[in-house]
Amino acid sequence: MDGRLTAAALIEDCERITRYYTSITESAKEAVRTALRACHEANRERNRIIHDTWATRPGNVIVALQGSRRSHDVTVTVRTLAEVRQLADQLANAANDLNAAMTTAFGSDWALVEDQLRRELGHDIGADLGS
Repeated sequence: MDGRLTAAALIEDCERITRYYTSITESAKEAVRTALRACHEANRERNRIIHDTWATRPGNVIVALQGSRRSHDVTVTVRTLAEVRQLADQLANAANDLNAAMTTAFGSDWALVEDQLRRELGHDIGADLGS
C-alpha cells in the first residue's frame, strides 16, 4: 500500500484485495469487508467534519458550509458537539472492528507486516525523537 494515497483510496484498495484474496475463508472475508465498509462510512463523515467550512453558533451548535465544484449552491449542516464526539467514537469503533476482523482472518501477527515492509523498503521509523 502507498502511504501517499487518501484513506478512501486505501480502503477501496483493501476492499479489492480482500475480494480476490484466496487464503482466508469466505466468512473471514465478509468480516473484513464489513469492517472496511464501516471504516469507509466513518471516513466519509470525518471528511465532512474536517474539510467543510465551520462556524460556531450560540449554544452547543456548529454549522458546516459545504460547497461543490460543480455548483454555487451551499449546503448548510448543523451538528452539535455531541454529534462530533459520536463521530470520533464511530471512527475508533471502526478501527477496532477492523483490527478484530484482520486478527481473526490472519492471526495476531498481521499488524507486524507493515513494520516488516517499512524496514525492507528502508522506511523504518525509529522511536528515538532525537534521530
